[in-house]
Amino acid sequence: MATWTFSLMITNATDRELEVFQSQLAWGIWNTDDMEDKKPVNIPPNTTLQALGIKASTGPNGYECSCSWRDIVPPGEKSYGTISIALDVPQKSKNRAECLADHQLYVDSWEDLPDKGHNFVRSIIVTNKNV
Repeated sequence: MATWTFSLMITNATDRELEVFQSQLAWGIWNTDDMEDKKPVNIPPNTTLQALGIKASTGPNGYECSCSWRDIVPPGEKSYGTISIALDVPQKSKNRAECLADHQLYVDSWEDLPDKGHNFVRSIIVTNKNV
């Protein structure tokens, strides 16, 4: 039986690195860049990479996680804000996912997950809406 997976590609179109400051795995296995136990990663400025990957631990058992990134702020400057993603792809009920940004950060190209299904690839673009 195939493993259930989710992959998130992030394009950081800002001039600052986005660092992971919170990640929580409720169930499943981190699987960033198809490497088991590789947690979500930072995204350098003007870069696109797989920032988060997760898979079900065994067979069709679903997965659930959350992760948040924030900009690394140079001395004397203010933060652009944060982006957060939350996923819940259970075995027997509807899929749920959200992607949120606050303050000056803006997320483009996010697509909600359909109610059913278990293998997903999503891509987002993070920009500073005040630039």
